[in-house]
Amino acid sequence: MTKSIKNKVGVLFLGIAALFVFTLCISHSERAEAAFVYTSSEAAYLRELNPILTELSQLGSKVSKTTIGLQSASEDTCKNEFGFYQGIVASLRNRLNSLTPPPRIKTIHIKSLEGLSDYLTGLNLYGSACIDKDYAMKSKLVNRATEYLTKADQTIISVNDLIANPDLIPTHTSPADQINQWCGAKWANNYKMQEHCVQTQTEAKAKLTNMLQMNPAGTAGRKVIMECSSLWKDKSGSHNYRMIVFCAQNQLGK
Repeated sequence: MTKSIKNKVGVLFLGIAALFVFTLCISHSERAEAAFVYTSSEAAYLRELNPILTELSQLGSKVSKTTIGLQSASEDTCKNEFGFYQGIVASLRNRLNSLTPPPRIKTIHIKSLEGLSDYLTGLNLYGSACIDKDYAMKSKLVNRATEYLTKADQTIISVNDLIANPDLIPTHTSPADQINQWCGAKWANNYKMQEHCVQTQTEAKAKLTNMLQMNPAGTAGRKVIMECSSLWKDKSGSHNYRMIVFCAQNQLGK
């Protein structure tokens, strides 16, 4: 990489470094206790969630401190460092996926997963930018990474706000939010596949809605659809609409 390109890349990294600092409020229990009394199961879940968000905050600070220096390092060093960060976030996401949220605070779980997935995607894009020799593409990757990291930051901030103000927690999660979260978790390292996944799942959701209308409650067709829905539902309660439609069409012979 020539010196001029390194300088240009340095400006890019410098311009977004401040965005990496996560403004997480870690004392969730203290904030929430004054406004709301959680049940024992909800409090237990939040005790498990708190260290995950704390570690993510600490990682955000580390990324903020090292990003500018990485732009002048070798391509391998730069990519490997972001790969190391990815590994940490992937581990945090796996820990969160192992938790089962109580129904009333399921939205907190989904939004936390969304934030982790977006952060992971941003780090992956940065790793790709490290080794891309075309400056225009490198710039595009860096900007895209910044978008994901900024979105992740905003999502985690919203999680903190919900924990502190549980009266604001939606009673139901919209299908669109479920699709975004599910696709983000499934394709955390590939933002193009995330976009494709959201598109196909949204189309499948529309087909499923039409199938439900064509098969009223009490019919054999509705029973098949509900069985397929139960089969393709993950622990967080999100559905794989594409597989539900495939399953139902296969059993209904359509």
